[in-house]
Amino acid sequence: MSATATCVTPIKGSMYRLVKLDSCGSPVTGTGSMVVVSKGFVQVQQDPQYEDGVEFFERTADGSICVNQMDDPTLKRMQLTMDFCEVNQTGAAWMASMQELTTGAGATGTGFAAVEGNSSNRWSLEVWQQVAGSGACDPVSGLQRYIYNAWPNVGAGKLGGYTIANARSSLQIIGQSRGASAVAGIGWGDGPGTTSWMPAGFVATAQQHWFFNVTTTPPPSPSCSPTQL
Repeated sequence: MSATATCVTPIKGSMYRLVKLDSCGSPVTGTGSMVVVSKGFVQVQQDPQYEDGVEFFERTADGSICVNQMDDPTLKRMQLTMDFCEVNQTGAAWMASMQELTTGAGATGTGFAAVEGNSSNRWSLEVWQQVAGSGACDPVSGLQRYIYNAWPNVGAGKLGGYTIANARSSLQIIGQSRGASAVAGIGWGDGPGTTSWMPAGFVATAQQHWFFNVTTTPPPSPSCSPTQL
């Protein structure tokens, strides 16, 4: 018997969190880590990338169908297109493998430089949404519900279009997902850090690209300056 369903209506985007990963997709902790939490995004668009199944079709000598079958499609990755109205230069520089520009003894970030070459940096992206209507609060605890979206291993970051005009400018970055890091003890697990928005006992596997979960744990607070994990 399947589990009892939780039916919710997602609406809007409340917050995003960017966490720096190593080359294997595991969260970087301590010195050298990076966590960016912000409300300054316009949208995150997900486009699943599928490989169509092989089609087998053959007719007999009289023209009637002999074989008509097609294999199931295969999910390869998710393509994410992220539009930011508030540019956090540290996060943007990491996602698109750019050089961060800093000033002063405290190394205050002021910008970035796009440098030719391969885009090899990796990160995880988490986005929280509101729940609309009568399902906004948990019927048992009375706590507010949130939709937690997570892409645990994203990279191949590319800059999208950037327009300077008599209008608002937004920065676009496009990334491709891989399966979550399942390295024992240091992989993605149930999410980076001490707070989890996933079900109790959950551990990510290397075939998982996107998580969508209903939770009553609120999102983290935004901060302009990146923090350590």
